[in-house]
Amino acid sequence: MLKIMNCCSKLEKPKLGWKNKVEITKKDFVAYERVRASGVTNMFMVNVVESLSGLSREKIFYIMEHYEELLKKYPDVRKR
Repeated sequence: MLKIMNCCSKLEKPKLGWKNKVEITKKDFVAYERVRASGVTNMFMVNVVESLSGLSREKIFYIMEHYEELLKKYPDVRKR
């Protein structure tokens, strides 16, 4: 049992691999940010975020993975 736990403790969360850069427009980021700021859902409930924002799963996951980068690209979005 200890051997299994030791093995698993070394596992790291896999990074999402993006073969092609996903294009996130300001409109996309605003849609995502409105859902996030509303507090209506946990952002990891991607099917709900999809429904509320109109974004694809691919875009939602890309935004999650690159959130800080997108905040720098669209600094005024979070201030709304």
